[in-house]
Amino acid sequence: MKNILTVVLLATALSTLAAEPPKVTPSMQSKATMCNGTYALCIMAPCTKPTSGSLAPCECVIQTGWNMGPNSCDDRVTHLTSTYSNNFNNCNRLLTCPAPTDWAWCYGASCETNPKDAKLATCHCPVHTSGAVVLVKPDNCMKGNAPCRTLWSAAIPAESVFANNHYYNWMTEHGYPADPPAVACPATHE
Repeated sequence: MKNILTVVLLATALSTLAAEPPKVTPSMQSKATMCNGTYALCIMAPCTKPTSGSLAPCECVIQTGWNMGPNSCDDRVTHLTSTYSNNFNNCNRLLTCPAPTDWAWCYGASCETNPKDAKLATCHCPVHTSGAVVLVKPDNCMKGNAPCRTLWSAAIPAESVFANNHYYNWMTEHGYPADPPAVACPATHE
């Protein structure tokens, strides 16, 4: 019995080592420019399914401060852009939504200020279908996959890990305060 357990553990370890790590798209990793200015933060943005085309309008929050995005800092001064920061990580959790889940990719999306509320922006984000990671309030963790049935701004798992870690590491290496990377929802059964 001991030999069988050893073989199973060794096989599991080897398969884990041989597994290819999740890929981060070039649009995320190679275009992670840090800027200090105004941006739209869409990491918890509810979106509306598009009626035509593939861009979903998402309701994002306008922030000012350090942010990470695919475009230049000069471009962000003249064009409101959805970029990334860890500003909402402190009290919220990452929920993994299984494939197939419809979600909106807002990183680098074009946005405009909401004419009725200057603290909000509407960003136009392409819709994808796959597994995704969504930042949610902790009480949504207890709802299983139910929050995944709504269209949210999200990311694939590898991009979520990269964004959380890269932003936090850059901020702390440069002496700026930052919320740490978000933690996952506890495992639940639906």
